[in-house]
Amino acid sequence: MKLEPLKYPVYFLTKDVDRWQHLFNADFSTIDLDTELRKVASGNDIWGVQTYLQLKSRGLNVHLVSRPVRGQICIAPYHFLYIKDFAFHSYMVGSQLDSARPEICEQRTVLSPACLHTQDDYFIPQWPQTNLIPRDQSRGTRLEILDFKGDVQYNLAKPFQSPEFLASLEKLGIQFVHSSTDPVQRLIDFADYSRSDAVIAVRNITNTDLKLKPPTKLINAWHGGCPAILGPEPSFQALRQSELDYFEVHSPEDAIAALQKLKEMPNLYQAVVENGFMRAQEFTADRISSKWHELLQGPITWGYERWLRQSLIEKSVGRPLKFVRRTLAHREAIKDYLRQRDFGERLFAE
Repeated sequence: MKLEPLKYPVYFLTKDVDRWQHLFNADFSTIDLDTELRKVASGNDIWGVQTYLQLKSRGLNVHLVSRPVRGQICIAPYHFLYIKDFAFHSYMVGSQLDSARPEICEQRTVLSPACLHTQDDYFIPQWPQTNLIPRDQSRGTRLEILDFKGDVQYNLAKPFQSPEFLASLEKLGIQFVHSSTDPVQRLIDFADYSRSDAVIAVRNITNTDLKLKPPTKLINAWHGGCPAILGPEPSFQALRQSELDYFEVHSPEDAIAALQKLKEMPNLYQAVVENGFMRAQEFTADRISSKWHELLQGPITWGYERWLRQSLIEKSVGRPLKFVRRTLAHREAIKDYLRQRDFGERLFAE
């Protein structure tokens, strides 16, 4: 799918120069998109490099750079939005990850609708899992494998790792599996739903931290053709349109009840899978590219043009002063984020 060129060029930042320098000023016709997308490994990669690759492949006038470009629209993932770049002479757009709120920018994208706080915040869904392998359709409606995609030790709430929970699964004839502890193999496991009959994701992080998490596990489950057993996260709830979208659980008992229901009602299992495939069409790479195009051509262009029309005094004096105020706010946001992340209220006591 090709998109109409943008009114102004856009520059995506990556500070991971060693890994991505070959893309700077490259002849894009020589780039193998699938090969490059398979190298994407972190949130910074997703919101910087992957977004650049997806939009560039659709004909947009976007570029990948290692430093903000003076006078231009520049988009930086949160962890590459450096105070020391003193980028007040660039029109900076920050991409908030599951992190503190970026303040040294004019506008921002957010991972979850729960993070929309001002008129300059815009929700853009994360790209679907690269090279995702959907569930093998020959498995039908069987429910024998419950899969956790991620680092089970750190990212799955302890009650869902307990011997009691695992014993309850065994009684239902369900095996619990999870991604490899090897970082390389884990990335492969993330994308492989071929033998997953259902997926589970229940985090025990603070309520504030939950609001920052994207709905990626739900969207990937839809693409993968798997019913999802999920914790009460705001990003999941914001996307929910019917009970077929996913099963929200607050305890291991809730999860067992949902799995037993799916096991005993093959028609329900099939309806959940079919509904997921329909919902997944809202979150394809083409649809997300269109959302980016609408944002860049609309609100970001309008904000950039207002910024360009600032008076000489605003440009020479106002921008540096505003940057100082924003730097203080940025640092305060980091302190608040760390305090809430480490000491805030959690769903489960551990």
